[in-house]
Amino acid sequence: MSIKTPRLIRDRCGVYYFRFVVPLALRQAVGKTEFRRSLKTKDSAIARQRALALCVAVETVMAPNINDFPHLLKPDAKKGIREKIVIDLPKGIIQTDTPEEAAQVPAILAGMAAARQAEIAAGISAVLPLAKCGTNLETAKDDFMNERKSTLKDSTWRKHRGVLQAFIKTVGNIDVAMVGAKTVTDYKKDLLALGREATTVNDHITILNGFFDYCISNQVVNMVNPAKDLYIVDAENKAESYEPFSPEELQKIFQPDLYLKKLKLPDFYWCPLIALFTGARAEEIASLDVEQIYPVKGIWIIDILKGKNANAKRRVPVHNVLIDLGLVDYRANLIKAGYTKLFPNVQPGTNGYRKNMTRMFGTYLDMPAVNIVHRGSNTSNAPIALIATTKNSPKPKTL
Repeated sequence: MSIKTPRLIRDRCGVYYFRFVVPLALRQAVGKTEFRRSLKTKDSAIARQRALALCVAVETVMAPNINDFPHLLKPDAKKGIREKIVIDLPKGIIQTDTPEEAAQVPAILAGMAAARQAEIAAGISAVLPLAKCGTNLETAKDDFMNERKSTLKDSTWRKHRGVLQAFIKTVGNIDVAMVGAKTVTDYKKDLLALGREATTVNDHITILNGFFDYCISNQVVNMVNPAKDLYIVDAENKAESYEPFSPEELQKIFQPDLYLKKLKLPDFYWCPLIALFTGARAEEIASLDVEQIYPVKGIWIIDILKGKNANAKRRVPVHNVLIDLGLVDYRANLIKAGYTKLFPNVQPGTNGYRKNMTRMFGTYLDMPAVNIVHRGSNTSNAPIALIATTKNSPKPKTL
């Protein structure tokens, strides 16, 4: 029968660690709640030997011994206190000759305790050095964001940066190795206390998880990812869902007279229609260049080069209804006029090109003549035959 080795743990990769939880009385002096030291082995027998050796060293440091404090009982250490005061803490003996001496005992005990705590803290730090890798969070964040600049779209990159900045502002610009699971857990609790939705909190955890994975894989620090497995369970079930428009709602949205009257600008006019027939995202449509619409073997396609992630790159056929409505002709007129963007009047903002278009479309849905306020604007699953059967379809606005 094997005996469990105290303070011995193993990470998800099979590497053994020595974990020492600092007693509450010493945490202020030590400056940490726990120490973790890699035993640099996956062999259980070797790990037990090394862990036991560290246990002996730590316990030796922490073992109380009143003889360690003779200097506190000398006349030159405490003016007015004579050596006739007898203090034997292990035996629970405190002897004094006068009431005045007895009144000094609490101060002596406090001094002894403080000195003992400082000595124990120094001893622990000698056996288990403070976990530091030499890189603070701010430096690691800058390196991480510089690397992700080439893989994330601008709005996503800014979101990552904002989350990491908020985390560093909360926990401080500490050494990366000093961030533990409790640090991230406390940060998660702070977000929930501020009223953040569970899905938003999980977004923060996802970004932190990726950040610490980067630090570990790039050998910035040797640690277990402190953000791993800290997600709020079933958070996605509480998220707001977006339903496709019903056929009746689509008829109201795209009623020719009102649609053409209220959505005159090219981006207001074309973006909802392209979304209806392609399922593309608002930003993907609003940021299109004219060269991204071209024929392939006689079939017109929209070449989406950049989306929410790397898998968003795709080519989508242009539906015949969009061609009949004049999308290809609109593109040709833009090229003749020397424009490079499909919607030249749209200027990119902090969140890309889509802001004004989506805001205007939402305002349009709120109009009394349309009055669709209870559903999301996700039209990716909407029937695409409705516009084709609508009489007097609106004609495109050209420049």
